[in-house]
Amino acid sequence: MHTNLNRREFLGALAVGVAAAHALPLGAAEAPPALKTWIDPRFAALPRRPWRKIHLDFHNTRHIGRIGEKFNADEFGDRLLAGNVDSVVVFAKDMHGLFYYPSKYGPVHPGLAFDLLGEQVKACRARKIAVYAYYCTTWDHHLASTHKDWLVIKRDGSNYLPKAGQTPGWTALCLAHEPFCKLMDEHTREFVGRYELDGAWFDMAEPIAPECYCPECKKQLVAAGKDPKDAEAQRAHKNQLFLDWHKRMRELVRATRPGCQVDFNDIGLACVSQRAALLDNIDIEALPTGAGWGYFYAPMQMRYQRTFGLPVNGMTGRFVTSWADFGGLKLPQQLDVELASIVANAARCDIGDQMPPTGRLDPAVYHVIGKSYGRIKALEPYLEGAAPVTEAALLIPAVPFDRLRDEYLYGLTKLLLESRLQFDVVEPGQEWERYGLVVLPDGFRPDATTVARLHAFIAQGGAVLACHEAGLAAGATASWLERYGLTYAGASPFKPAYLVPRVKFTGDIPDYEYALYEGASQWKAAGAATSLAALGEPKFQRTAEHFTSHKQTPFDHVTDYTALARSGRVGLIAFPIGQSYYRNGYWVYRAAFEKVLGEVLPQRLISSNAPLSTEITLTQQAAQKRYLIHVINYSPVRKAPPHPEFHEDPIALTDATVRLNLPLKVAAARALIAGEKLRVRAERGGVEVTLARVPVSEVICLEVEA
Repeated sequence: MHTNLNRREFLGALAVGVAAAHALPLGAAEAPPALKTWIDPRFAALPRRPWRKIHLDFHNTRHIGRIGEKFNADEFGDRLLAGNVDSVVVFAKDMHGLFYYPSKYGPVHPGLAFDLLGEQVKACRARKIAVYAYYCTTWDHHLASTHKDWLVIKRDGSNYLPKAGQTPGWTALCLAHEPFCKLMDEHTREFVGRYELDGAWFDMAEPIAPECYCPECKKQLVAAGKDPKDAEAQRAHKNQLFLDWHKRMRELVRATRPGCQVDFNDIGLACVSQRAALLDNIDIEALPTGAGWGYFYAPMQMRYQRTFGLPVNGMTGRFVTSWADFGGLKLPQQLDVELASIVANAARCDIGDQMPPTGRLDPAVYHVIGKSYGRIKALEPYLEGAAPVTEAALLIPAVPFDRLRDEYLYGLTKLLLESRLQFDVVEPGQEWERYGLVVLPDGFRPDATTVARLHAFIAQGGAVLACHEAGLAAGATASWLERYGLTYAGASPFKPAYLVPRVKFTGDIPDYEYALYEGASQWKAAGAATSLAALGEPKFQRTAEHFTSHKQTPFDHVTDYTALARSGRVGLIAFPIGQSYYRNGYWVYRAAFEKVLGEVLPQRLISSNAPLSTEITLTQQAAQKRYLIHVINYSPVRKAPPHPEFHEDPIALTDATVRLNLPLKVAAARALIAGEKLRVRAERGGVEVTLARVPVSEVICLEVEA
């Protein structure tokens, strides 16, 4: 065991069960087996795109009386340059339905007296800043009030317009109405044709819900022989409208201005495979401190969206909370850690800002952004064309309009990041056989086609880790894992149930029964399968009529069921570990995950003694013969329950050792941000470096010999 753990030796002392997994495996007697990795060759051929974008929101109701009264084109452009910005999204039409240029369709914002969009475009073009025009689609307060016949209608006959006393939200116009779509065509031809744009940026085209009962939708469904009340028929119909509209707008923009990029904000919706051929670029809206996102949404989404061979932009915001947070401003070090994670996941950067109605960019905002984007600018030679090097795939459901914000996906993402696993997130229909390990999360049930592929994958030496219900096929009651000695017996009637280790993975802690707070499923391990932990039960389930003490009923007995099992290269976790870890953060869930993961995938690409909060990713620049190891030091301050994590006062990593388990011949190694040479230790089929100090992030550059 490597002994250079310094201040992180407490992991072993407290027996959290992961010290061995994160310490460097330098005591092995023989070289590890060859790892199965995937490097997507499409990254090297991606078109060159900007790395430092600003999404400049500018939604203003008529209640804002004067617009752009302090706008100065030169100041605007120079402030973007001072912020190290190389691309920006500015507004053609906002969610209120108001235009920011002299449109013949209108309405132009009544408080605007000049062509704001035109002046912004000219200022950007003069400074070689790429400029894209924003257009809001199905969220348009003006059209919703003047064309109620275009509204989405709910099943109960109501619509999404505000009730008395409510602030208006998403007004929800329906893409089934051809006059509405034709009007958007005319708007788009106007602003794309009039201005020298690098791109058109369309927002809010997805339905607010995957069904609509407006007369036109019902008419189209009936004409297709479908029942308008059938939820799945509704979802399929809305999905087709959504896809058709993407194709329509892409063709229209390209015909109007050849070479103009077409971007859609599809807000992290599933089934990207259905849209990939219609996209020029993928933007991931993800403000980590805003409601609904958090710090595990963006890593999951970037690892998913990057698998389609398209440039990807990961987004954060300068806001303390979310959009339109006037007066909210992060510190540079908080943006630094968020941007470091974005580029570590092979995505380009996007920072959300909102321009004040005056039209004058805030100097303080671009001072902060300039510092953080300056770090990214210096790294760009090591980011361009860099492809992720991955060893595992997390399979996710592919359901149209699924927003992929499930707790179990966040929890699995957190576990995989903390295990240092280099992974992509993929749909079942993608080519996941190219990875060494496939992880099936809690709430995912593979269909028959996927099950057949999984069996073939396992037969060819692939490793699979199935969590909770993922051991069941879609629509089936029997487990697809039975041939591996794992039989499903139903859901446990107890919540919580208990996990009782049968092998050591909790350090030196004596025998103990650990609460499974979100419940469990009942599985039996026989034949080739080995139980690593048993499922325990209390004497009775706590109810209003049948309870004891303050919380759950204590452990009473061990059952014949397993909580953790392994059969060859197949691992089973028989409780909802993703959701459980996300909700509770219980260290034993992580220890259990590490144990099963280590059984089915004993050797991983990256190992390190850095603390669990550190994110570590691996990329490769094939043309430059480089491997890049990104080390991001997430060091949050203690938080009060109501507010999100803030990374404002980082505690530097010291003596952080990182090992890459590939048999490389390294010609030179550098810590790019610190600007220091690194000493490389090469032994037993891998290479290892130690970083003396990492305040926020570091990129280890390994120049390799051919």
